Amino acid sequence: MTMLVRLSGLCIVVILTGSVAIAVARTIDPHRLYEQRCSGCHTPHAGSFVRQNLVEDRGRLIGRKTGREVRAFLEAGHGNLTLEETKSMVAHLTNIQSARGLFQDKCIICHDRAVVLARTELAIEDGRLVGRYSKRDIAQFLTNHGRLKSDEVARMVDVLKRHLTTMQDE
Repeated sequence: MTMLVRLSGLCIVVILTGSVAIAVARTIDPHRLYEQRCSGCHTPHAGSFVRQNLVEDRGRLIGRKTGREVRAFLEAGHGNLTLEETKSMVAHLTNIQSARGLFQDKCIICHDRAVVLARTELAIEDGRLVGRYSKRDIAQFLTNHGRLKSDEVARMVDVLKRHLTTMQDE
């Protein structure tokens, strides 16, 4: 018999076969992690931090001033993050770098930060990004919105989806 219970960001699976085994998986919200653990010493938001302090070099994020790889720097103890938190943070910072400031360049003039827009106004239904209330397909909507070029639409949809898929349950 298998029972799935979801409690406050924790998924607990209990398998009963004469003994009990428990596996716990926790969603790490990289936005929350950055704001709680990094923003005290760095910029308030990870996007600004990436744009000001990091560069990409052969698929790796490197500190502009230190020349050190971010992953190695965090794994060596900077920020006192767990291994899982380090993986989440490096992925988050890499995703921000990969977006190349698209939201900042095209959307911030009218909208709040991408994470706020995504988490308050959007949803994922059947794998598609949609308006939370209108149910409008956002990929289709963006083809005529926000001065986005056709090659930027998919990238923006990915950015906004990522904000929803990394959201930790309250």
